Amino acid sequence: MEFGNYLYEPKKVEGFDFDVYRLKPETGRRGKPQSDMWNNIAVFGDNVSGRAHPEWISESARGRGVRGNNQYNLHWDILCPTVQEFRAEQLDYIEKTAEETNQPIFLNSWHFADHGHCTCDRCDKLWKKSGLDWFEWRNQTITDFIKDVKDRVKTKLVLAVLPDPANADQRFGMDFKELYKLCDAFNIVMFSQNYATSWYWEMIARAFRRIFPEKPVYSNIYVCGPGDDPNNCPPVEQLIRVSVRVMRTGIDGIIYLADVAENMRKFQKAVTTKGEYRDSLSDYGGQVALDLFNRWDKIVK
Repeated sequence: MEFGNYLYEPKKVEGFDFDVYRLKPETGRRGKPQSDMWNNIAVFGDNVSGRAHPEWISESARGRGVRGNNQYNLHWDILCPTVQEFRAEQLDYIEKTAEETNQPIFLNSWHFADHGHCTCDRCDKLWKKSGLDWFEWRNQTITDFIKDVKDRVKTKLVLAVLPDPANADQRFGMDFKELYKLCDAFNIVMFSQNYATSWYWEMIARAFRRIFPEKPVYSNIYVCGPGDDPNNCPPVEQLIRVSVRVMRTGIDGIIYLADVAENMRKFQKAVTTKGEYRDSLSDYGGQVALDLFNRWDKIVK
């Protein structure tokens, strides 16, 4: 079992088994690759490239893949995965990052924007030329991209999968059976500002444990993000409880997200003040999460 610290700044936090740096988040801004942290890269979610090349943005009958299109749950601009110029540049960038750091590559936003995407002229021509069903073509397009990544990355390759175990193929072009053959580990993006209904998150984790039975599966848990009002972040009791609930599903760990190291340490400190509450969860079956929190008791001041 492993637990990770996942930040928007290249800082490590004591008490975790590994650290992840959001090297290129969906804002599109790029940091400096880290040789002692996993490097996280958002591929087709890229505000910078979307502003520079609006013609690259994914299209659908319900509108473009941009922030503000309330037909979809989009928090950033998403590019069409068949833009060869951008696709090639991202492959080079991913390969160079792995070579320079010799650290795992952790990919986000490597898929289609959502259902109905992409219907640009280029995608329409490629789909019709393929002779495949629409959904089959989308799945193949994304699988081929991940194959290209795998050919170039010699370190551990981790894919972040969105929390839809039933419809991800038709929504995002995620062919789990093929991706399972290619990747070394999977991370379930389970971000929320409220984890009150912890059974829901447990159910999702359990589903992905079945989908990826013999490879590491991690769950993201959201502590706080850039610009968040602390009053709108998940209460520490919810974070403790959902950690215990998802770890009893047999997944391999949790990767906690915060904006900066200071706020991750505040979360750790808050956990250490909840000993009685943690004890009340001792018979839930998620002891590995409680063991992590017990470790923090010894190191957090």
